[in-house]
Amino acid sequence: MSGFLLIVIMLLLPGIFGVTTAIAGSSVESRSTSPTSRSPIHRATDTVVTRAAVSEVTPDLIRKAIQKHLESEWGGKVKTVQVTVLEPADSVMISGGMVELQVIDNPAGESLGRRMFHLEAAVHGKPRQTIQVVADIAAMIDAVVATRFLKTDELIDAGDLKTVEMRVYQMKHPFITDRSEVIGKSAARPLPPDVPLRPAFVKLPVVIKKGDRVLIEARRGGLSIRAYGVTKSNGQLGQTVMVANLDSGRELRAKVVASNLVEVEF
Repeated sequence: MSGFLLIVIMLLLPGIFGVTTAIAGSSVESRSTSPTSRSPIHRATDTVVTRAAVSEVTPDLIRKAIQKHLESEWGGKVKTVQVTVLEPADSVMISGGMVELQVIDNPAGESLGRRMFHLEAAVHGKPRQTIQVVADIAAMIDAVVATRFLKTDELIDAGDLKTVEMRVYQMKHPFITDRSEVIGKSAARPLPPDVPLRPAFVKLPVVIKKGDRVLIEARRGGLSIRAYGVTKSNGQLGQTVMVANLDSGRELRAKVVASNLVEVEF
């Protein structure tokens, strides 16, 4: 009984006095740990930060704004306008909401090539920022060309013409863009096909040739005198030529008004 009591006491002693007892054939490591003190849990209140809306003005939006401005300004002088934005190369960030872009100055007028623009970025109608832009400007026109080879003095009709799109490097270009300026005229020089026509390439047709018999008409008020004559040179509509009166042999200066009619003043 006393032996049993001794064993119980030995088993209880470590728990009471914190003594580590090594038992034969085993290794036990003792670690002293202190209970972790925990602070009361604090829940962070969510804070809502209101930030102003930010709009991204890309180089493409800048390009479209300049192109719209130039097309409106140049009207029917060119077919299309090509704009390549060189600066800024990256987007411009503007706070405040939806942005409207407008070109606020155009000092170079109708010049092409590399130009500088100033665009006003407005939010709700109020100017927010001025954007300085460097862009390359080109223009495309519909140039009138011949569809076939035309000989000098050959009369030109609608079927002899077409238009081709081409780039021009100045607004005051020398090319014809309206076919009505060519139809009914004649070639002032040999014209190969697909070459953009210039005003100097065409002329009024010769309607009277040297030696043609024509009617000479002289008018003053309600009085009209007519006689026949012979032309001394070729003549275009509206041109003044010399005509010899067949009755008197007298030479007169007369204006060509039709293929067989000239008019003199007296």
